[in-house]
Amino acid sequence: MMTRKWIERIEGEASIGFEFEENKVSFASIAFPHFRGMEAILQSKPAMDALVIAPRVCGICGHSHLFAAVRAIESVYANSGFPLEISPKAQILRELTLSLELIQNHFKWLYMVIYPELSHLLQRPIADSCRLKGAYAASLATKVLAIFAGQWPHSSYMIPGGVTCDPTYVDTVRAMGILDELMRWFEKEVTGISMEEYLSISSAKDLSHVSGDMRDIDKMLRTAKMHKQGFSYDRYMVLGNHGFSNPSKYMHRRMAKVNPQLVMLEDPYTVDEKTYAKNALYQNNAFETGPLARAVTNGVPFIKHLHRYFRDSTYTRIMARSYETALLLDHCKTLLQSLRLDEPSFIEPSKKITSLSEEGVGIVEAPRGPLIHKVTLNKGIVDHYTLITPTQWNLSCGSPQTQGPAQKAMIGADSIETATFTFRSFDVCSVCTTH
Repeated sequence: MMTRKWIERIEGEASIGFEFEENKVSFASIAFPHFRGMEAILQSKPAMDALVIAPRVCGICGHSHLFAAVRAIESVYANSGFPLEISPKAQILRELTLSLELIQNHFKWLYMVIYPELSHLLQRPIADSCRLKGAYAASLATKVLAIFAGQWPHSSYMIPGGVTCDPTYVDTVRAMGILDELMRWFEKEVTGISMEEYLSISSAKDLSHVSGDMRDIDKMLRTAKMHKQGFSYDRYMVLGNHGFSNPSKYMHRRMAKVNPQLVMLEDPYTVDEKTYAKNALYQNNAFETGPLARAVTNGVPFIKHLHRYFRDSTYTRIMARSYETALLLDHCKTLLQSLRLDEPSFIEPSKKITSLSEEGVGIVEAPRGPLIHKVTLNKGIVDHYTLITPTQWNLSCGSPQTQGPAQKAMIGADSIETATFTFRSFDVCSVCTTH
């Protein structure tokens, strides 16, 4: 017998069908039932329309989709024999705004999903201001982003050849001021210690120095025994090339290079339900993506220590994402400090996009992991457009013999509530998955 559970507050909805044996979850079938058709909308459109349409795939990761779309079109230029030159200034601004989008997503997930759901699971009330904290921190990150991107979430300021903004010294000072304010807030509310101290943490024992919300979240996770459950395959994939990520895979406790051409899609396995998602696999294997994958492949000391003792538990997954927030804040400050305003923001392509007929692939690391845009152009018109999103990796739905990462992580849970908490630890996004 299957018990079905609707999951909301995930940018759309998802349906999970649970099967039980001896009062524990023995199998979970995941479905995303709402069709949006963004790939079909992009077909037959001029290539540059992707810079407006693709960011509207998601209301949280629009910037990630814009970046992937731009990289896909720039890949078309390169594959046609006309590689584009991107100035260091434009590269920094792209990386900065992408990092800020990850940061705002992480704050919302931590304070609007994980903290409230964890307190509900343990029947421990938390202050009503909890969700407001997430909204406030996310708004500060978005304010910095908007100085350069002009708007959020559906910006189109990245274009093939660079960016459309040309920031002034006043813009950078203002951005640094808001970023410093956010970092001070992080130190006061999230960790209770300085950013420098938090980033120097290298073991679980060092968490005793933390006195902010992270101390409470850490204790609650352990009380709920999240360090003893939520285990998946313990294999990870990173494909996006950025200052905060290392394209590679981790499997059988070994690191190896990755080839994006080996990424494949397959139809999901569902039981008496309709889903519009497809499974993303690498050489027929399911891989976890996102902050934990980035931390493991980057060898982040603190997460490396947690992983050694708690593997890919729900606890490790949540702590990795929380810790990445601090890493990204520090990364943003470094990027702002290295920005050279006298460099060009945009270098015009030598060829018109309307003269190109070729394929291109754009890959970035979105909040939840690798985001891939594949485009085929015929004289600048989209012949075919394919989106492969992080949720298709983490929430792929396989059979009992070929389960996806989240499916496997829910096996053995003693209740639907515990299983769905582990499900949410992957930071589910429905709209990106039903494109």
